[in-house]
Amino acid sequence: MQTLTLTINEQTKAGNSLLTFLKSLDFVSIHDTGEHILSGKQAASECNAVPLEYFISELHRKADSHFSAGK
Repeated sequence: MQTLTLTINEQTKAGNSLLTFLKSLDFVSIHDTGEHILSGKQAASECNAVPLEYFISELHRKADSHFSAGK
């Protein structure tokens, strides 16, 4: 099974009709999160994300430190 995320503006007539149709399908599950979707920058900020380059450099530094300590 594949899980997808769709954003539907149910405040519009077309969006409401589409959502009603999707809910009627037995092979579709709808999960209302009850919250708006955060932008990528907002989500990254909330989980204290770091830039990929920093993460990779720290990973290499810690791996080098770990494996050089065992020599």
